Amino acid sequence: MRKLIPLMLLAGALAVPAATAAPTKGKPSGSKPCHGKAKVMVVLKGTLMNQPVGPGDTSFQLTVLHTNRWGRGYKLDPTQPVSITVAANTLYVKNDQPTTIDQLTLNDALVVKGKLSRCDLRDADPANMPTLTAKMVVDQTGSGS
Repeated sequence: MRKLIPLMLLAGALAVPAATAAPTKGKPSGSKPCHGKAKVMVVLKGTLMNQPVGPGDTSFQLTVLHTNRWGRGYKLDPTQPVSITVAANTLYVKNDQPTTIDQLTLNDALVVKGKLSRCDLRDADPANMPTLTAKMVVDQTGSGS
């Protein structure tokens, strides 16, 4: 009996730390850590608000009417156009054919796709969203215009 009591106390002392160190079940609380590596596709749909002058233009204005989840911050004020920057490798498509920026005309229906860091979008102030560089611009205006 004398040997049983110390063994029970020892087993009880070891059981308490093991029970408190058990991992919690379910989803972890709080936001995910931001390492800046995850890129997400931002899709903006709207109308072109300025006429690009030539192939050397590096940006255009877009009135955003619809977005995907990641582009919601760009749609907060529908009366205020968003400035979209373009790069030399930006793809332009009009009537299912490759085209250039100078072929876009005022009030064309555009779909703009670009990638941004998920962390930049999550931490962004809706009044001051990060600059979106277009990877692809699709003109969805009918062939009659």
